[in-house]
Amino acid sequence: MCWQEGGGRGCVYPHGNCRRNLTARSPARRYSKYKHSPVITAVSLLHLLPLLLMWMPPVCAENGNVTVKVLSMMHNPAYTEGEINALNAGFDASLSAHSWKTGSNATISVIRPSSPNATVDGMIQEGMDQSKDKLLVVFGPLGSDRVANVRNKLRENDLVALAPVAHSSEVRGWNPHLYFISVEPNAELLALIRYAVVYLRVPRIGMMHVKSSTASMGPYEFTLQILEMMGRELCGMFVVKDSENQNISEDDLNTRWRQFVATRPQAILLFSSLVDGSITWFIKKVAQDNRTANAYLLSTSLQQGPLINMWREALALANRTFTPGQLITTGTVPLASDIRFSLIQHFQHDMDNYLDTKSDWKGFAKPDHYLEDDNAGEMMVYGWLAGEVLFQALNNAPQLTNRTSFMESLYEQRRYVIDDLVVGDFGGECNEAVALQGAMCNCNQGGSMVYMKSIMDGFRPAPLWEGHLTWGVSECSSANVHVGAPLSGLFLLLADNKIALRASRKWFLGAEVHGKEAENIDNRIFFHPLTVSSENVTQSLEQVQDNRDVSAVFGIMPGGLLDRKDLVFISPMTLRPRMKLFRRNVIHLLPVLAQQLYVLAVYLSNTSSRGVNALIRSEQAGEISSLLHKSLDTFGVPLDSSKTLGDGDPIASYLSGDGDVFTIGLTLTDVAAVARHLQAHRRARVFIPFNDLAMYYDEFVAAFNASKESIASSERLLFATSFPHWAEKDTKSDVVASFHRIVNESHWDPLTFLGFVTTRLLQVILPNMKKVNAELLADRIYTESNIKVDDMRFGPFNDVECVSGTSVSANECASNFGATNISVWSMARVLNSSVPILQRGMTPSMGYIISGGSRLTGSQIAGIGIGCIAGLIPFIALGVLLRITLRNARDNNLAPKEPTDPVTLIFTDIESSTALWAAHPELMPDAVATHHYLIRSLIGRYKCYEVKTVGDSFMIASKSPFAAVQLAQELQLCFLQHDWGTNAVDDSYQQFEQQRAEEDEKYTPPTARLDLKVYSRLWNGLRVRVGIHTGLCDIRHDEVTKGYDYYGRTPNMAARTESVANGGQVLMTGSTYLSLSAEEREQIDVTALGDVPLRGVPDPVEMYQLNAVPGRNFAALRLEREIEDEEDVGTGSSASESSFNECGLTATAQQVAGCIDALIGAFPVIQRQKMLATFCERWHVKKPPGVDAWNEASCRCVTRRIAAKVGCVMDFGTRNTSSSVTSLERGGSLFSPGGATVATVASSSNFSYVEGRRCTLHLIDLESVESASQYPS
Repeated sequence: MCWQEGGGRGCVYPHGNCRRNLTARSPARRYSKYKHSPVITAVSLLHLLPLLLMWMPPVCAENGNVTVKVLSMMHNPAYTEGEINALNAGFDASLSAHSWKTGSNATISVIRPSSPNATVDGMIQEGMDQSKDKLLVVFGPLGSDRVANVRNKLRENDLVALAPVAHSSEVRGWNPHLYFISVEPNAELLALIRYAVVYLRVPRIGMMHVKSSTASMGPYEFTLQILEMMGRELCGMFVVKDSENQNISEDDLNTRWRQFVATRPQAILLFSSLVDGSITWFIKKVAQDNRTANAYLLSTSLQQGPLINMWREALALANRTFTPGQLITTGTVPLASDIRFSLIQHFQHDMDNYLDTKSDWKGFAKPDHYLEDDNAGEMMVYGWLAGEVLFQALNNAPQLTNRTSFMESLYEQRRYVIDDLVVGDFGGECNEAVALQGAMCNCNQGGSMVYMKSIMDGFRPAPLWEGHLTWGVSECSSANVHVGAPLSGLFLLLADNKIALRASRKWFLGAEVHGKEAENIDNRIFFHPLTVSSENVTQSLEQVQDNRDVSAVFGIMPGGLLDRKDLVFISPMTLRPRMKLFRRNVIHLLPVLAQQLYVLAVYLSNTSSRGVNALIRSEQAGEISSLLHKSLDTFGVPLDSSKTLGDGDPIASYLSGDGDVFTIGLTLTDVAAVARHLQAHRRARVFIPFNDLAMYYDEFVAAFNASKESIASSERLLFATSFPHWAEKDTKSDVVASFHRIVNESHWDPLTFLGFVTTRLLQVILPNMKKVNAELLADRIYTESNIKVDDMRFGPFNDVECVSGTSVSANECASNFGATNISVWSMARVLNSSVPILQRGMTPSMGYIISGGSRLTGSQIAGIGIGCIAGLIPFIALGVLLRITLRNARDNNLAPKEPTDPVTLIFTDIESSTALWAAHPELMPDAVATHHYLIRSLIGRYKCYEVKTVGDSFMIASKSPFAAVQLAQELQLCFLQHDWGTNAVDDSYQQFEQQRAEEDEKYTPPTARLDLKVYSRLWNGLRVRVGIHTGLCDIRHDEVTKGYDYYGRTPNMAARTESVANGGQVLMTGSTYLSLSAEEREQIDVTALGDVPLRGVPDPVEMYQLNAVPGRNFAALRLEREIEDEEDVGTGSSASESSFNECGLTATAQQVAGCIDALIGAFPVIQRQKMLATFCERWHVKKPPGVDAWNEASCRCVTRRIAAKVGCVMDFGTRNTSSSVTSLERGGSLFSPGGATVATVASSSNFSYVEGRRCTLHLIDLESVESASQYPS
C-alpha cells in the first residue's frame, strides 16, 4: 500500500474503485487524535493485524513487480520540435509527480520511438517488442492522419490510445481503441459561432471555406446547422475549391473577394488549413480592405499559431496597427497561466518541480518557460492532463497485466475528476434501457469544455472567461447539443446619475443571477451593459444598433427614450413618473402608474380620509394630476388640491396637516422629509408610487427603521405593488423561494427581485422561439398574452385596439402592461413581512367615470351590483356546487326563448378534423380540448348560449346578431394568437393543399406556398370554419337535457352556410348582415360574396365574408360538398343524415362491422350502448336522427356508422401505401384514433380527401358529414 498526502492524491485501494484521502480533516485522522490508553490501542492493533496480514501481502506481491509500458506516439514531423517536447514533458511531469508509480505500486515506464520520423507501424512494432508480457498503453498519436492510420494496428493488438490529438471530426466516432480526453473540432467551431452571436453580437458573420476539403466541408455544414439553430445565417462565403487552391489566378480571387466583401462581414470564421496559399492571400486582403480591416477573425486552437503569425505579417504589409481582441481562438485546455483554475495551479506545481530537476528537455531553459511561450504552455497542460487521466485509469483497473481487461475497465461508466475539471463520462456498449436511465453508451470522448481566448497586446492569448462553453457530462460530444437563439439584452447604466446607476446595478444583479454559469449551453439570455449619460443615451443606442444585435433594452432610463419605436423595452423604469400610453414595443411588468393610482383610490374609498392632496414632480404633472383626479372621482373620493413641483422644490415645504397626500416623483432628499412629516403628524398618510420606493429603497428603509417612532410611522406610508414579499424568509411564494436560493440575503430588495422576475419571464417564453429579435420578442409576448412565472401571472398583453369607442374594460383593449394581483402595503410590511397587507390583491378593470350630478352613474350602479354580489357569495357558491354536480345543466338565462324574436345561430367545425385525427392522434385530444375551451370562453364573454357540442362542432345561439359576429371574429383571432405548442397542424394543412394541387391543376393552394413570415401572421393551429344565420326558430325546451334547442329552417340554413366555408373563414347570410345596425356594420370588415347556392335551398342566398383576419385568402367556397335535403323531423337542429342501415358498406367497412359485432354482439343492449357511445366519441361519429331509445336496430345502425367511418379511413390508408398488406392486417385498435391503423394513415400526405359512400351513392368528404351538424338529442 502506498499512502501519499498532499496534492489531493491520497490513497488508492487496489481492489475496486474506492479511494480515500488521509488529510487532516478525514475521519481516520480525526480518530487518531483521540486520547486512548496505550494498552487499549495495542490490543486493538493486535486484533487488526491478522486482517492486515491476510490482505496486504498479496497486493504487494501482485503489483510490486508489475511494470506498465506507455508508448509515446506524440511525434509527428508536421509539428515543431518545441510542440512535441512540450506534450511529452507535460505528460512526464504528471507521472513524475506520482513517482512513476500507480497507487498499487506498479511501475510506469515510457517507451519513446527510436527515431522522430518513425512511421505509425514502426512505433507500434517497437512498443510491442519492448512490452512483451506487460500492459502496453499508447500515449497519442499526434495528428489526424496518424490517428486515422493507427486504428487498424490498435485493433489488431488490442491496444488503447490515450489522449490522441486529432483536429478532424472524421476520426472522432465510436472506437474503443481511441480514448479522447478533449473536445472534438466541431465543438470548437460551435463555441466560436456561439461567441460571435452571443457576445460579439455581430449581425453579419462570414466564412472562409475551402470546398471539397476534408478539413472544411464537414465544418461548413456544421456551421450552417448551428447558425440555423440560433436563428441566423452566414452573410457571405469566400469559397475556394481544393483542386484550384494552388493554381487560382489573382483576378479570380479578386472577383470572389468583391462578392464576399459586399456582404460587409463583421466577423469571419476561419476553419480551413492556414497553410494553404488561398488563405494566406485572404488574410492579407482582410487586413488591407477598409471594409474588413476591423472585422473579427475567429479560428480554432489548431490554427492559433499560424493565424497570429499571418495576421502580424498582414498588418505590417497593410501598414496597420494591431487591435487587441480582434483575433478570437479556442482551446481544449486552459491557458497555462490561468491560475483561476485549480487545475492550472496543480499543473504549475508539478511542472515547476519536474523542470527544476530534469534537464532532458531541450529548449526549456527555465521552469516558467510555459508562461512565456503560450503555445508550448497549452501543449504542456494537455500532456500533463493525459498523465493524470492515465494515473487514475491505472488505479481503477482490476489488473495491470491484461490489455483487454484494462480497455474494458476504461468504459465502465468512467469519469475522471481532476481538481476543477471533469473528463468523461466514458461508456461502452449498452442497451437502450440503461441509456434511458442515465448510462453513457458508446462514448470514447471525454471532453465537454471549450476554452475561449482573445489575442491581446504582444500577440499573447488571454482567456475570455465569458466565452467558455460546456454541455456537461450528459452528452458524449457536441453532436447532439442544441443551441437556441439567444436574447441579447442591452442594459443601460446612466453614469451621470448616481441613484439611477445604483438602481440599475441592483436590477442587473437580479437579472444576471440566472446566467452566472454563462458557459452552460442551455443559457439563452444574455445581458450586455451599456454605460451612457442622460444626454447621449439616444446617440449611444443608435451606434450600438448599427453594429450589434439588440433584442431588448432593460434598466433605468429617461422617459423620453420609450418613445422610440425601433427598440423593445422590457420592464423599464423611468427617472420620473410618466403616464401610461399604449406602446406595443414597451412591455411593463410592474404596475403602471395608472394601475397603482386606481388601486389606491379603491383603498381610499374604503377608509376614512381627512382630505386628499397631491404633490407631483414630473414633466407630465398635468396629465398625472388629471389621472389621479379621475381615479379618485370614480370611487367617490374628492381631490382637494394638486401641486406641481419643480426639480429644485423641496417637498418638505408643501407637506402639512394630518390629511392624505400623494407624493409622486420623489427625489433623494424627499425621503427624509416624508419620514419627518409622518412622525410629526400622527394622522397623516402619504401615498407613493412603487417605482419611487424601489428607486430609493435603501433610504426609505434607513429612514423608517431608525427609531421606534419612525417604525411606528411606517404604517402610514402606503403604496401599491403586485409583488409577493421579496424578503419573507418563510415564504409560500415559489418565485420568492427561488429568488432566495440564488441571491444572497444582503440583496433581497425590490429592484433585484424585479430583475430576477424579468429574467424568469423571459425564460418562460424563449423555449417557443426559434429566432429572437426585437419584433419577434414583442410578438411572442402578445401571442402568449397571459404568462405564468411560477406563482406570479402577467397579462393579458393585447395589441388589438378596442373594437368600439364605448367605455369598455381595459382587458378588452390594447394593453402593454401585465401586472396582476395588485395589493396595498404599508412601509411597515416592507420592514417586517409579518405585517399584513392593507388591501388584498386585485387586477383593476381601469374603468373610469366622471361624476355628473346626483344621478347614479354606471360605475356607481356597478358598485352597488358588486356589493349585492358580495352579499350573495354563499348562494353563488351553492350555485357553483350545483353546476358541478349537474354536469348537463346550462345557463338557460342566456338562451333565446321568445319565438317571435329572431335568433342568430352560429355553427362551427374544424377543417379536415378526420384527417388531423389520423395524422396526429397524439396531438388532437389536447388541440380539441383547447378548441373547446377557447370557444366556450368566448361564448361566456359575449353572453351567447351553447346549444350543442358534438365532437369538434359547436352550435351556438345568440339574442344579438352583433354579439354573434363579434364572437366569430374573435374566435379566429384567438386561434391565430394561441400558442398551440407545435407546427404539426399547420404543416398538415399545407400538405393537404399541396396534395390537392398535384391532383387538380386548376386548384391554387391559398396557404401552402406562403412565405413563412407571412404565413405566421395569418395562420396558426386549427382552422375553424364558421357559419352564421339569423331568423325565426321553433324553440323547444328539452326536458331530458334541461336545455333549449332550435328547430326549423334557420338552424338548417346556418349549418349549410358553415358547410360551404373553408377553414379559418367566417360566412354570414344577408339576413344576419342586415340585422346589424349601421353603426355595428361600420365596426366590422366584410366582403360581399353575392348570391351563393346552397343545397336544399330553392333560391341562392346572399352571403358575406367576415374578414376577421385581414389578409387571409381562401379557396373557392365548398359548394360541391353534399348535404342532403332537410326534413323537419327528428333533431331539429340537424341537417338530416340518412341512416347507414340503408347504405352499402365497402368491403373494409364490412370487416370492421363484423369485428365490432364479434366483439360486443353477445353483450346486452345496455352494455353495447355504452361501448358504442365510447367508439362514437373517439371517432366523432354522430348518433342517427330519430334514435331516442337504444335497441337492436339502433345498435346495428350505430355499428354501421362507425364501420363506415373507420373503413373509410382504412381504405384511404390502403390506397396511399405501397404495402400489399391490408389495413386490418396491420393491427392496432379500430376504436381509437391512436391505434396502429390510424398510424398507417398518418404516413400519407393526402388527408383532406378521405371519401366514403353515402346512401345516395355520391362520393363525399367525410367532413361534410360532420359539418352537416348532426347533433344527437
